[in-house]
Amino acid sequence: MAAPWWSEPVRFFQHLLREEDADGLDPERLIAEARSVGAAAYIVMGGGFSAWYPTALSSQRVNPHLRGDFLAAVTTAARRAGVKTILRMDISKGRPEWLERNPDWFTRTPTGAPNLIWEMPQTCATGPYWQVENFAILEELLEGYEFDGLFYNYLNVGRCYCARCQEIVATATGADIPAPGRREPLYETWRQSYLASYVRKLKACVHERNPAAVVIPYHHVRDGWRYRSMADAGDLVSAQVSNPLVVNPVDPQPQWNHWAAEEALAARAVKPGAAPVLIQTGSAFFASRQTAMPAGRIVRNLIQAAAHGASTAPAVNGTLQQDDPRAVPALRRLGRYFESNASWYRGLRSVARIALIRSQDSLDWGADQGRPAGDPGRPGHVAEFRGLYEMLVRRRYPCDVIPDGGLRPGDFERHAAVILPAVSCLGGEDAAVLDEWVAGGGCLIATADTGGAAADGTPRRVPALACLPSLPGRSRSIFGGYFEVSDPTLRARLGGIPHIGADGELWTGAPESTAASELRLLGPFRNNAPEFALVRGPATDPGFMRFRHGRGSAVWLPWRIGALFHFHGIPDYADLLGYVLEPTVGPPPIRSDASDAVEFILYGHPLGEVLHILNGAANQTKALVETTPIAGFTIRVRSKANAATLLNDGTPLPLERDGEDAVLGLDRLETFAAIALT
Repeated sequence: MAAPWWSEPVRFFQHLLREEDADGLDPERLIAEARSVGAAAYIVMGGGFSAWYPTALSSQRVNPHLRGDFLAAVTTAARRAGVKTILRMDISKGRPEWLERNPDWFTRTPTGAPNLIWEMPQTCATGPYWQVENFAILEELLEGYEFDGLFYNYLNVGRCYCARCQEIVATATGADIPAPGRREPLYETWRQSYLASYVRKLKACVHERNPAAVVIPYHHVRDGWRYRSMADAGDLVSAQVSNPLVVNPVDPQPQWNHWAAEEALAARAVKPGAAPVLIQTGSAFFASRQTAMPAGRIVRNLIQAAAHGASTAPAVNGTLQQDDPRAVPALRRLGRYFESNASWYRGLRSVARIALIRSQDSLDWGADQGRPAGDPGRPGHVAEFRGLYEMLVRRRYPCDVIPDGGLRPGDFERHAAVILPAVSCLGGEDAAVLDEWVAGGGCLIATADTGGAAADGTPRRVPALACLPSLPGRSRSIFGGYFEVSDPTLRARLGGIPHIGADGELWTGAPESTAASELRLLGPFRNNAPEFALVRGPATDPGFMRFRHGRGSAVWLPWRIGALFHFHGIPDYADLLGYVLEPTVGPPPIRSDASDAVEFILYGHPLGEVLHILNGAANQTKALVETTPIAGFTIRVRSKANAATLLNDGTPLPLERDGEDAVLGLDRLETFAAIALT
């Protein structure tokens, strides 16, 4: 049986049209614009609270600016151009005038008032709009139009206190719906499972009539989602990786330069046979949606997504003929590049020997308390994860990102090291898989309060991991302290210095390993006036512990090394991570005299390897807007290749062999370079 058309990366594009944009809108021009940016699939305005076709259903309002059948015209134009069409659906909200006519369609507060999203009433997942009307809409669309998939926008089970929801939740969980502002594991688990079950029902309905259609559920911050179950329920994993300069004021999202990489890697881990769809806004200001994203920023986000095997999906407000078209030429150049090099983005395979665990449980029930961007004032798993990922990029180690909550032994077959970045909430089944893998010879690296609680945040009384035979215990501030460096090899890696700075929290409730610790705490020193700032012993609590388990080992760094690196970029910490990894994983497969502002992304390919080089050099006091060109540098890649081609323009690059390495140079780096090694 042939793989579906969406299994390998596809270039998507989306016009986010306002209703009044329909006045005089030419569907042929929309498809021509999509093709001009290299799109092979087009997300078209479809149905829900705003119907872009002449619906006969009262559960939709036809866009009053439409003339004729917009949807039929677009899908016809797309078929002629060889472009797949995905219908954008939104059943999350309704029209205010529907509240009186159909009050049972909408969510309610405890007082009975309707919940509003962007001034529109939120639909109730247990009510007739989801359970009856949406399937009538689907029937109408499947009966009347030829299309290739559905994209369900802002899909989540809204918190609702209507009598129906209260009865359903009480029956399913044995508990009441938590009060507004309170999050309870039992209720959140119900929301997650209810949504996944609904998406499976949705997919079955679509596939019964159109087996080749792809069903893509989407929510910008995945409110009420369980990552693995939603990946299984839908056909494709979707995610927003927008990184606007000014974020959504209602739901602040993560904003960091590796967001596209994180989402692509996590999706590849849970659904390896389907390239995820990563939505990239064209707007610099989320709330206004009109001011263009700077070209350098949007191109860097898109190429990072593609380099990790994802489907790119720029979403532009209005048409490309708009008031602020500054990024349009860059989108068109990038589209032509992707189109001409499409074969180099198919069949990519990871070469990583390191896995980094992304823990939704720790995000939900640890220090982050469900905030997708974390809390800089009280860092938890989010900041720790980001910092450790950034350290791996700096050390030029490829890694895989593997979501928690359903780990399997096969997830780590090719990995020599697995990193748990402040995975404070660790489930028993995941812990058993990790223990088995370590016992077989793997190296587990844990930081901060890993394993201090169960998956639902309940504090543990016994250790979660046999390979890490202790609980984190209580933490204490080590502000004003240092870690003494006792190991000569580590000291040499750090340039011979006797100690490195310490800050944040240190967990000290664990028994020490029988092996000597390479790091021990000095201080903290409370009097740091210049006249008295002396670093003297005795060294006390370990900042680094090793444990043997079967044929493998575990290393515990009981402090927030990742969060400190994420916020402050302390280079000693990246060197320390390299010291921990190298005996197990070996040296990085990429070495270069390029600055740390250069990011390298290496993947295997049926013809060899593909190496992406991303320029992160920019104004260091602000968010990355436009990159600064970098002068030439040399690259060594562990590869059997004897030829290299610069995919940007198709020119061959001189390549020399040096033992196991292919050695080549790049004269100048603009926003990115991509090299095929064959």
